Amino acid sequence: MDPWLDHAELGRLTGMVVPAYFSATPSDDLVRRLLWMTLGDCHHYVPLDHVWVVVDGDERTHRLADEVRRALGQGGATFRLMRLRENQGKLAAMRHGLRALLSALPTVRYAVVRDGDGDHALSDLPHLVRAAAQLAGAYGHTNLIVAGARANRHRPMGWARGELETLLDRVTLDALAYRLAREGRALNLAHCTGMGVPDLSTGYKVYGRDVARYLFGDAEPNLAGLSSDDYWHYGPETVTFVEAVLAGAEFAEVRRLTWDGQPTSSFADFRHVHLYGELLAWVFARLEIPPAVAARLFDNAARPLLLPTTAAGAETLATLRAEVLGRGDGVVPPPPPALSFV
Repeated sequence: MDPWLDHAELGRLTGMVVPAYFSATPSDDLVRRLLWMTLGDCHHYVPLDHVWVVVDGDERTHRLADEVRRALGQGGATFRLMRLRENQGKLAAMRHGLRALLSALPTVRYAVVRDGDGDHALSDLPHLVRAAAQLAGAYGHTNLIVAGARANRHRPMGWARGELETLLDRVTLDALAYRLAREGRALNLAHCTGMGVPDLSTGYKVYGRDVARYLFGDAEPNLAGLSSDDYWHYGPETVTFVEAVLAGAEFAEVRRLTWDGQPTSSFADFRHVHLYGELLAWVFARLEIPPAVAARLFDNAARPLLLPTTAAGAETLATLRAEVLGRGDGVVPPPPPALSFV
């Protein structure tokens, strides 16, 4: 029988990083509530000195997070609070927090990353960490990522973003499969849920210590055509997954709870065509996908989507396709021919 982490052992081996940033839109009361939902019960799962909250430059978010920190401290222990001087992006906040965690806690084997918006339920944490421990036992290392997979991308984020994120995740997987095949390797998806396209873009993940040291260490980022600003703001999920798989990491999914409509989202403020276009272009450039193959992968992933069944959705998809596939010489390959029957 596989080894089972009891609750005490799970807490001892686990650390947590919570990147935190709230725009000016949500009220102070809503931000406090979401931070309490994120952090208030942490001590029931991991020691509070294993938890880093990294505020990405915003003074108000830092002030409200510090209120939560001091309130929890009245019980005798509290989390560690870092504030970046300026807004650097979620990936940068993850990097700062994970480097601090790994340096301070050499016995931690599993680093959990959760968003600060209340969407990543602590009750799911034991399932994710135990899956990571089983993966580590099976493969003999902690070069691994376990994703907290959402049952539905559309309900929490809205229809258009759910469609675009599904497109991004499928293209990323297909591009990785192509790249690995050229190297004589195969993409291992044996530990995914099998419920649709694997959820690479979820922000609730467990990073094994080996892969966390690799991803968030001192190596220079491979921008592959992305601006530095877009890399650190847009890349926390896609970039880390691609780099981890290229480095031989194993991947698994565990189903988790999610909001039925997010109360607030920093990513909702980004221009979606630009966001997903930059990430798709980065995937193709980083994995050295030939233009004709990139077009085929994009069109294959777009075909099952319902996005083009509305005029606005079809326009969004066509704009995204042109932005991604027109890089370089500016020539966009024609789409596949439309057939009269589906």
